[in-house]
Amino acid sequence: MLKFHLVTDTHYYNDDALGQSAHVDQKTLNESGAIIDAAFEKIIEQTDTDIVLIAGDLSNNGERASHDGFLQKLRHLKANGKRVYLITATHDYGQTTILDDGSDPQPGVTYRSELRGLYNEFGFHEAIAEFEQLSYVVQLAPGYRLLALNDDGDGRAFCGYYEPQLAWILEQIRKAREDGEFLFAMTHHPVLPPSPIYPLISRRDMLGDYENCAKTLADAGLRFIFTGHTHMQNIGSLTTESGNRLYDINTGSLVGFDTPIRKVTVDEKNMTVETQRVETERVNLDLGGKTLSEYLRDHFDFLLKDIFDAAANDIDRLAAHSGGFSVDPKTVYKYRAPIQAIGKALDTMTLGMAGYLCFCPQRVDKSIRHIKIKDLLPELVRSIYAGDEPYSIHTPIGNALLAIAGNLNTLGNPLIEKLGLGDLRRFLAPIIYDPTPDNNAVLPLKG
Repeated sequence: MLKFHLVTDTHYYNDDALGQSAHVDQKTLNESGAIIDAAFEKIIEQTDTDIVLIAGDLSNNGERASHDGFLQKLRHLKANGKRVYLITATHDYGQTTILDDGSDPQPGVTYRSELRGLYNEFGFHEAIAEFEQLSYVVQLAPGYRLLALNDDGDGRAFCGYYEPQLAWILEQIRKAREDGEFLFAMTHHPVLPPSPIYPLISRRDMLGDYENCAKTLADAGLRFIFTGHTHMQNIGSLTTESGNRLYDINTGSLVGFDTPIRKVTVDEKNMTVETQRVETERVNLDLGGKTLSEYLRDHFDFLLKDIFDAAANDIDRLAAHSGGFSVDPKTVYKYRAPIQAIGKALDTMTLGMAGYLCFCPQRVDKSIRHIKIKDLLPELVRSIYAGDEPYSIHTPIGNALLAIAGNLNTLGNPLIEKLGLGDLRRFLAPIIYDPTPDNNAVLPLKG
């Protein structure tokens, strides 16, 4: 049996050294240190496992001071009996090169070439196989191997595996199978979409060539891969034409809503995934009388509401926010006209008004007709990030939204086609309702 904890996207920002950050994002930068400390203490107290995995984006934006501070936190874990295995990702270094005169164009920002040396004691030093410094295989316990994969690609436009790295990955899967070892993987970018909408708005934030890569990995014999980056809680699966299944256990940011910590147990038959949260009383922060979950929810919703306001009134402000939700600013400008039209409509529209305009007022229950769509949208988006999409057709809100979407297919067909949404009702249904468990699940090792 193997047990381990996994967190990802810690995005640690060393505000003691760098000052308070004014950046607005769904993650909480200035509070990151206190949340990480609380999460690590929670993990330390659980003595039934001594393994902690971290799936990349360790720092906010590669600040050397942030790395130095995060290393202290990792060494605290290590001093308390935990073995830490991590990968780095694109937020962990700057796009910098030494100038001809030997000077640094971005003082205080970490170079990618420095990361192996900085984090050598947290996985790399135990590698039994390596690929180009930042990807490695480690023996976690007798019979269990971890394939820790850096997927930086070219650093921005393509994050994934080039052919030589993919060949090395397939060779490690083959060797593990040949040696009778259970091997699972950890990479940063998602291999399967965490939500149907994600490839539409953030395809560049998927693992490069993810459709083919997922099938290749599954058919090679890889069954489980842990990912991050999206800040969403999701457990997705793919079954190839050959009948091989791959699970992508995507985990949200530790310093965002709602502080997810995965605890995983692997026995002879199943992989059991449990999601834990950081308790309010553990966090050394002034939360203004709120629980930690409420504080993070309000932080998350504030940004979303500002985004919806910007969609209606300020396209430049919307583009500036877009990176916080893995949307390319170019996409915002590309669809400026329909975005602003939808934004202005949503600014005042209620569900009742939407039902009336879409000729289905009887499908909008009286109890929800007063709800403004701009107030509902943050809840819908937050549910996707939390891995709890509850709005089936059997709920008043789900029934109303699907009825409105169905009629919009006819009424707004040119606009829907322009946005590439196809059948809007069929597109919307799995976004607002997902019956598969994303936080706690028992996944079979075979079949």
